[in-house]
Amino acid sequence: MRDFIVKILLKLGLYKKAVELINRVKFERQARLMRKSGLAMLEAADRAFSEVGVEAFLTYGCLLGAFREHGFISYDPDIDLGVLADSLPENIHAHMQKHGFTPYRQIVLADGKTIAETTYVYEGLHLDVFYYYREGNDLYSIIQRKHETKEWKEANATDGFPCDRSYVPYCPMERRDFLGLNIFMPVDTDGWLRAIYSDSYMTPVKNWTKEGYVTRIIHTEERSYRRFL
Repeated sequence: MRDFIVKILLKLGLYKKAVELINRVKFERQARLMRKSGLAMLEAADRAFSEVGVEAFLTYGCLLGAFREHGFISYDPDIDLGVLADSLPENIHAHMQKHGFTPYRQIVLADGKTIAETTYVYEGLHLDVFYYYREGNDLYSIIQRKHETKEWKEANATDGFPCDRSYVPYCPMERRDFLGLNIFMPVDTDGWLRAIYSDSYMTPVKNWTKEGYVTRIIHTEERSYRRFL
């Protein structure tokens, strides 16, 4: 039934608008839930990763909110954490499940081995864990973009999704206060936010995209796929 509806919407030229409407409803619902339970999920995630010696640190929207808003960004629908890819134990999913996190999805490159991101579900909320890789004096994470022309299911079954690499300066992590929790953040938080969001990151922009800004996010030839767990 889903595939039939998608074909009709594509034929009528309404697929993109339908997806935008559905995503907007989901986004607003998740943002409300984040304001209610986001801090509890962050505390549980920090405890789970710390138990296996992993420094899970704030990144992307959560890092921006911590630095600029001194809390969550009001319209943020999920929590973004980063981890060093080589710091994770093989049984990380089983360990996260013990703390109430259900493995939901991974973004994996075409080689089938390089993981860009894992999403866990915790009491209805999404925890997005970005894997960081070392390259010289930098770290980078991999961001999956929308397919150039195909809807996601067809893209996932064929040539996959285009990717960006988001580079940030390598630096140690330190625990800082975040709404009463001591959470890992990069020591060079300013450098990270400038690399991700440009020098204007202190100016709030809803539905921000990198277009028109000078960042260290670059397009690559890498392709990625969604693997459901």
